[in-house]
Amino acid sequence: MTTANGGRSARIGRRELWGYIVWGAMALVIAIPEITAAVDHKVPWPTISGMTGHLEYRWSWVALIVVALIVFAAFQTVTYQWSPPGDLAIPATQRKLTRTPAGRLTMALDKTSDSEKDELSTRWLLIAFAVVVVGGLLAARLNPHGKFFLGYVLYGLIAVVWIVIPNVLALWFAKDVAFPTLFRTVASLERRLHFVAVILLVGFVILLIHLALYPWPNIFHQLRPAPSVHSP
Repeated sequence: MTTANGGRSARIGRRELWGYIVWGAMALVIAIPEITAAVDHKVPWPTISGMTGHLEYRWSWVALIVVALIVFAAFQTVTYQWSPPGDLAIPATQRKLTRTPAGRLTMALDKTSDSEKDELSTRWLLIAFAVVVVGGLLAARLNPHGKFFLGYVLYGLIAVVWIVIPNVLALWFAKDVAFPTLFRTVASLERRLHFVAVILLVGFVILLIHLALYPWPNIFHQLRPAPSVHSP
């Protein structure tokens, strides 16, 4: 495999490999219920876009948050800077934030060894799958007719266990799991396959329009009647 500048790419390191495994697993956990809900409307949970559209219908200001998050994610993806771990001073508190090798912020020096990080990541990944499955089953049992309630629980748990918990472990408990952040993993993938950046940007734009103007592109069928032979 060669890089964009024509040189031979480096071998995939331990941390980079963990990133592909963990974020690939998250993509799989999202894709299975998402595709199932898109194909079969009788399943008891909505798609992510359907859930987002439901929130925007109830509270229109949610659309502003959705657009802001997508733009932020797109910006971070294309402008990610590879920088070594370092101290970020906070004058207000005289405390220092240190960025871990995996790219997360922490208040204390991470003393976790590589073997401990691998073990923590393995246990965490198994627990993450269990939490999402058990949580989804409990939500379906407690509120069997609450389609959107199940969606909130299912997709909310995915966000918590894949994004929130690893960052909390690093920030407050100085426990850095082996896998890097999503942005660092995407940046690693782009360095090996440059066209991935273009695909991601196209996806972000489509997602932005789809969620901001939900249910685009089907919105045109709702705004005007179907064309007939007499239509101009």
